[in-house]
Amino acid sequence: MRSRTLRPAAAILVAAALASADPKVVLVDGSAIEGPLVSVENGIAVVRAKEGEPQRIPVTSLVLATSGESKRAPGADGPMNLYLHGGDRLRGAVSGTGEEVRLSSPVVIGLAVPLDAVRAVRFGRLLGALQASYGEVFDREVEKGRDSIVIQRDTKPFPVPARVLGLGEAGLVARVEDQRREIEYARVYGFVRTADGERAASAGVRVRIHIAGGERVTLPLERVTEATVEGGGVKVVRDHVDRLEFLGDHMAHLSDFEPIDVRQTVLLGQPTPWRRDGMALGGPLRLGARAYERGLGTVAYTRLEYVLGGRWDTFYARCGIDDAAGSEGDAVFRVLGDGKVLAEVRRRKGDPPETVRVDVKGTDRLVLETLPGDSYVSDFCDWAEARVFGAMAGTPHGK
Repeated sequence: MRSRTLRPAAAILVAAALASADPKVVLVDGSAIEGPLVSVENGIAVVRAKEGEPQRIPVTSLVLATSGESKRAPGADGPMNLYLHGGDRLRGAVSGTGEEVRLSSPVVIGLAVPLDAVRAVRFGRLLGALQASYGEVFDREVEKGRDSIVIQRDTKPFPVPARVLGLGEAGLVARVEDQRREIEYARVYGFVRTADGERAASAGVRVRIHIAGGERVTLPLERVTEATVEGGGVKVVRDHVDRLEFLGDHMAHLSDFEPIDVRQTVLLGQPTPWRRDGMALGGPLRLGARAYERGLGTVAYTRLEYVLGGRWDTFYARCGIDDAAGSEGDAVFRVLGDGKVLAEVRRRKGDPPETVRVDVKGTDRLVLETLPGDSYVSDFCDWAEARVFGAMAGTPHGK
């Protein structure tokens, strides 16, 4: 089914829906339906409108469905145990065999993923006062994003550079200093694993499920009932779901794709790296006291080039200087399509984020630039919710 092209109002309605306590469904054409999403079956969504009859809508026309209210699951205040490449994160007991990792959870039922999809696992078997100190070391390793295993050494947490190869019966199988070793689970708090190559784009509609308490999981969308959201052999209990975000050929986040060219100004001998789904120094993208889960974090000067291949209709982002920047933060955000400037805005620290929304129909190359304003100091630039919308199939691609 062919989805409709996003209109400018849709992005505004998404923000309003997230702030609302009432259930709402936002569509790519810029309209919104007051009322809950009842079900999805065979590509058709049923929405119980607050006024009028239930509406049947192609699922490719959906952007967002909010629940209005949801129940926090038991243990929702605890740390995450399973982190996946792409940003998904979940609580529960983690186990596995060989190169398959499984999660046992009362909310996300039946999840099993290949080891290559795993960014980090926190087994968290150490309790009490030790849990906090081990957790701090593990969280730092996750932030660094390097292959490592956090183990117990003389009752203290110790990160060991190692590449996890699989999960054995008695311990982790890993490559440590070019040697294959098995580290018993009793000594392991958790591990971090870098990605093998680029993430492949999935075909069809996917649903990103946001769970009360900060958990998130993305599934190929098969069906939605009043009790569960289902896909890929996994069921998520809807009582605990805050919102559903619909992804696919009609919408994609730039942070899911690889730029074909990156250019940065080098300061003090080393450039500050740009980041997917986080600000340049680490931590969430934050503009005007609001945190954004998706987007790009850069510094000035940074230039990111993507191939759109004429597949998309609209580019959208919320641009601004991150709340964590110093008072001198000042930068110009520029969007170019096939060498032509499509949008340019200047933001200083303390300015509200500016919405950039441009027509990119037929555009092959999309470039996002951040340039310094009056100085290079504290120019931490956020492209929050940077995404493309359209009705054409395919995704931006890289090398």
